[in-house]
Formats: sequence, structure tokens, C-alpha cells
Amino acid sequence: LDFETISPVIPLFDGTRPYQRIPFQYSLHKVTANETKHYSFLAQGRDDPRPALLKQLKKDIGTKGSILTYNQSFEEGVIREMAEVFPEYAEWAEAVCARMLDLLKPFQSFSYYHPQQHGSASIKKVLPAVTGKGYNDLAIAKGEAASNAFLDVTYGDATAEERQQVRQNLEKYCGLDTEGMIWIVEKLREVSAK
Repeated sequence: LDFETISPVIPLFDGTRPYQRIPFQYSLHKVTANETKHYSFLAQGRDDPRPALLKQLKKDIGTKGSILTYNQSFEEGVIREMAEVFPEYAEWAEAVCARMLDLLKPFQSFSYYHPQQHGSASIKKVLPAVTGKGYNDLAIAKGEAASNAFLDVTYGDATAEERQQVRQNLEKYCGLDTEGMIWIVEKLREVSAK
């Protein structure tokens, strides 16, 4: 599971504060013994994206299985903050957070290290170091760029074509974050099996 958020200095929605994290996108890859399936959400329009995001995520994430994140404190924080604003999701949010595992930990603790990480445990460094795949070919390759692009095309004067292109780029970027976690786990399994 991976979220993309905006944190506008001037609140865009009633009841929000300056710099509050507002999730506008998620990517979720479900892996079972038989298949891997991708689920995603990317807000449309100028309304607060959180109600629609929560409704869709609750449907997509289900009630069973571990939820792998990269930097669990971020994803967990986003879910808990939404549950504070939308208390009807509080019990669900607690159950989701209890299922979370953090893929950052083995890299942060140096349980696994590759010299191409250059001292960083960021997924932007770990993914290419471990798998040889990365973000270089993407039009949007960082979280801050994703946030800015979303703000520009949603609240700026973008054409329909620009909006469509940015939305496609956002889907690719956020999708790679979660698909990349699958690839990292597969490589770690290969290494541990040797």
C-alpha cells in the first residue's frame, strides 16, 4: 500500500489546517498464491478526496492478510488522520494499521545493504539497487513532484490533455511504488534461499 498526499499551506477543504496531509491517491497490489492484482484510486475533481478514497480503500483492501508498506509510519499516519476526521472509519483504521508491516526496516537497520544504495534506505535507492529497476524513465519520479503535479492540474489552469497526461504519469509512479515492493520481496527471498 502506498499513498500520495498534498499538504497545502492554505487549506483547500473545510475543517483542514495548513500543511495537513490530504491523500489524493493510493496504489495497492494484492498478492495471493494464484495472482497479483493492482487496485488504485486517484481523486477526480476539486472536492475533498478523502471520503471517496476511504470508501474505495475499505473495499479494495479487504479484511485479511498483511499490508506491506515502505515507511509504515507515513501510511499508518495518513490512515489514522483520516479516521480522526471520519470517525465512522476508526475501528476499520485500527484493524488496517494492526495488519501493517514495514519493508523499510531491513534496509534501515542494515540487515540488508547493497553498495548502490549509497547509504540510503529510501525505496528510490533500494529498488534499483536490489532489482535493477527504478524510477528513471518516469515523467513523475518523486513524491513531491507527484503532489505538485496533482495540485497543478486539479486546481490550476491545465488543459484536458495536460490533466489526462499527468493522471497517467501519477498512476505509473504510485503503481511502481507498490509493484516495486513486490519485486524487492522476491529478490530478498532469492537471497535468503541461497
